[in-house]
Amino acid sequence: MARTKLFGSGLKTPGLVLLCLAALGSMSHANEISGLQQAIMQETEDYLTEQAANLDGTPTINVSVPKAQSFESCHDRVYFLPNKGTLRSSMSIGIRCMDSGKTEYLRASLSIEGNYYVAAQDIDAGQTIMSHHIEEKQGDLLKLPASSRTTPEQLLGHIANTRIPIGRPIKLNMIRGPQSISKGQPVRLQVRQGALTVTQQGEALTTADVGGSIQVKTSSGKVIMGTVINANTVNVLF
Repeated sequence: MARTKLFGSGLKTPGLVLLCLAALGSMSHANEISGLQQAIMQETEDYLTEQAANLDGTPTINVSVPKAQSFESCHDRVYFLPNKGTLRSSMSIGIRCMDSGKTEYLRASLSIEGNYYVAAQDIDAGQTIMSHHIEEKQGDLLKLPASSRTTPEQLLGHIANTRIPIGRPIKLNMIRGPQSISKGQPVRLQVRQGALTVTQQGEALTTADVGGSIQVKTSSGKVIMGTVINANTVNVLF
């Protein structure tokens, strides 16, 4: 039986086998992750875990392998989130090398499995949210609309700013606190000057929660700014 030759050389099949084994060994060695790469990947994962702690859920993190040559002189590392510090399902993590002055980036993916709440029925504007109005769901919190509410404490007793359809995740701008003032509501204006307190009636031109700034029209038609004290009172500073 004729033996296979490689490109017309005198190398026989056994020699080819040895060459392939040697090549595989070299590739395996090249694909090994160094201690520095492992350290950077672990630090990146720890950083994302810390950032995800603000969301009440269980994070799953995958970090790409950093290029070893990019971090050879990067021993003092500071991690940060680009894009105004927003967590995303797929993103780049900034790594500032304090000793070299360079900034590198590492790709990572993140999901946060947790509970959130949707409207269990249509909720009308102005309606106070009770326990039967909401339903608990589970999923990736990063796939929800921004500022979606994830605990019942963030919802119960609050007032709907707008109509919320059944099944819709409930966001912060859809609700207001029980002591808030809404647009068009009659309010009591309170002006304090030393020990003297003067009050008059007005009408809210905007909506605001306790401690927030609100625009109010006085009985004489003048528009002024004030701070919401409670569901009926606005404090005015001159």
